[in-house]
Amino acid sequence: MRWFSLLGLLVTTSLLFSSGCRRVEPPRFSPGPEVVELTEEIDDEEELAEYKKLQDDIAVILAQRTGTPDKPIMLGSDQTTDELQHGYALYARYCTQCHGVNGDGNGPVAVSLNPKPRNYRQGIFKFTSTPYGSKPRFSDLAYTIKRGVIGTSMPSFDRFSEEQVNAVVSYVVALTHRGELERELAMIAYDDGELPDEEGVDDVVAEILDPWQEASTQLVMPVTPMPPMTEESIKAGHEIFLGKACNKCHGKYGRGGSMGNVEVGTDAWGFKAAAADLSSGMFHGGGRPIDLYRRIYSGINGSPMPAFANTFEEDPDQIWQLVHFIKATGNRRREGLPPLGEADIPDTVSAEQSSAEEQPEELSDEAEEADGEDEESEDDGDDTQTEAAEPSEEPEDEAEPSTKEAA
Repeated sequence: MRWFSLLGLLVTTSLLFSSGCRRVEPPRFSPGPEVVELTEEIDDEEELAEYKKLQDDIAVILAQRTGTPDKPIMLGSDQTTDELQHGYALYARYCTQCHGVNGDGNGPVAVSLNPKPRNYRQGIFKFTSTPYGSKPRFSDLAYTIKRGVIGTSMPSFDRFSEEQVNAVVSYVVALTHRGELERELAMIAYDDGELPDEEGVDDVVAEILDPWQEASTQLVMPVTPMPPMTEESIKAGHEIFLGKACNKCHGKYGRGGSMGNVEVGTDAWGFKAAAADLSSGMFHGGGRPIDLYRRIYSGINGSPMPAFANTFEEDPDQIWQLVHFIKATGNRRREGLPPLGEADIPDTVSAEQSSAEEQPEELSDEAEEADGEDEESEDDGDDTQTEAAEPSEEPEDEAEPSTKEAA
């Protein structure tokens, strides 16, 4: 019997080798574009050797501080965790194809997707409950994973358990921190021709982590409670939509980029941006009134959509009226109504206001002005904290997602 068992083992081993079976290589991070660019267009051999050494040193620092894909370390920690490794397993199975091993949005299928998968390396996330320019809260990322991004290739993972969602979010945050650290080190190497010492790297890490920690205290809540949605509030919102020149990007019928005649510029990732087609009812950042309120109040990070908080400072209820108009416009198809047309333009709106979309431009003057105002407001400190009132009426599905604050 022993002879036959040994023979079987030898035959099996032989078949495995002859069929080409071998151990699967563990996943590896690849250098980001900023690191790769350090040695581009350098002809001098001595200088080239110096920058190649900097590239190698960056890789060593990243491995020490953030680990490997399958054994990630949260920046600021010194070892991996079970949650992060669970997050890696889920990310590798469900997310890598689009977002890539590095989290740079360059997965194998990304080339065929429009819009492109999110690149986490810049630390910018569009749909947050925090002020413009701030990092997302942990719950913002969890909300996006659970609901997906309607109208894009990002599906809903609502079948994930709370534990799975938290694990994936933690892993995404770890990838983002790694990308931010890599970019910072590459820029330092480019500017100074050397890398900081251990203490200097600690300072860089602290500068990366501080905004993430601050985000947990920067929840934007409505300035006033949401009033009832009525025909009057919808009409008032339509007048504001045209009067405040929202139509310059979204078109007077709210159809945005689908009309093909409005250029709004590029986003932070270098892609041509398109104003949302509000008539589609597919709101990428979520369709709850509170979601739309925050997109108007805080803008959308990384996109040409600025924050309009200051624009409505004197009459904050106008934000809710805009929300009502946008909700009503997005519901028209669902209710069997035709898209907005000329007959729907309020009588109180001037011909000049209603024809604004016929003059394509990069970004509305009002939008640029509002953007500038909000940059000033950020300098003045955070005035969008949790002191504000909750909406008075929220549909059942508007409860805030679970909150595990930013790492």
